[in-house]
Amino acid sequence: METSKKVWIDCDPGIDDSFALLLAMKHLSVVGISAVGGNTGLDHTFRNARYVTELAGYGDIPVYAGYDMPMFAKPERAEYVHGSRGLGNIMVPGLKGEPQREHAVDALIDAFCCQTDMTLVTLGPLTNVAQALLKEPELKHKIPEIISMGGSVTTGNYNACAEFNIAVDPEAAKIVFESGIPIRMVGLNLCRQNSMTIAEVEQLKALPGLVAATAADLLEYSVNQGRQSQLCDACAIAWLIDPAIITCALPMHVDVETKGEFTRGMTVCDYRDYIGTAPKEDIGREVCYPVDGSKKNVLAAMEFNKTRFKELLIQTIKSYEV
Repeated sequence: METSKKVWIDCDPGIDDSFALLLAMKHLSVVGISAVGGNTGLDHTFRNARYVTELAGYGDIPVYAGYDMPMFAKPERAEYVHGSRGLGNIMVPGLKGEPQREHAVDALIDAFCCQTDMTLVTLGPLTNVAQALLKEPELKHKIPEIISMGGSVTTGNYNACAEFNIAVDPEAAKIVFESGIPIRMVGLNLCRQNSMTIAEVEQLKALPGLVAATAADLLEYSVNQGRQSQLCDACAIAWLIDPAIITCALPMHVDVETKGEFTRGMTVCDYRDYIGTAPKEDIGREVCYPVDGSKKNVLAAMEFNKTRFKELLIQTIKSYEV
């Protein structure tokens, strides 16, 4: 498993973002974290990101506050999923470190202009990243790849077509997806294959230490919202840590719809290459009928090893007390 790859994480913590951060800090070299408004407002996502780093003993990782509002749309929140403050019932205590004063967009630009061997991981709306690309157009040549939890090859959750992270700021997502930066997309079609239940909550409760207890509280809140939790953002980070967790990924062209009456925020995935003849299989796993079309700008995760992911997650949380 990867233990040294450098990453910058743009996120909106958020329960699943918190699990993603716990995985990343233990297995990757997290250069910086930028917070964006999404699951809840920026005041909370910024504070929550700082809280998780301090909880895990990585308070030296700089966390920056970015944009709270989408580029054009009214803000949308998912507090009905994550709680009014973003971390379920957890009351974030006083934090030890002083908050970073530099804006997240400037910090992100500076970081990628100084080192080009770092992956950008996006776990929330893409507002910060889009604004950075607009402010520094050369940035698209500095970011080698983006791993993005967002969108879907199939159906959405914000509505029938759109996944929440993209739907919150479709204009920002369009800028990022059209930037030319290689993107690995971990969409809802992939994350829905994961299911964390009360069984995993009990496993976490059995582990010693404050990190495990906090993780158990977060997961229990999430599971109680819908009888299971997919921990979407953690699935995205897991692809970097243990690539074998994603067992199938397909290249395809993806556009972001910004104008549709019913489809605004949809990731329009061109998977015509993979349409086969099996009546129960809409998307095959091999090219059946090649279609001449736009450049394939996304590698879309399609299949997921749930057992391997759960082992990684539980063992990682356990390792915080070793």
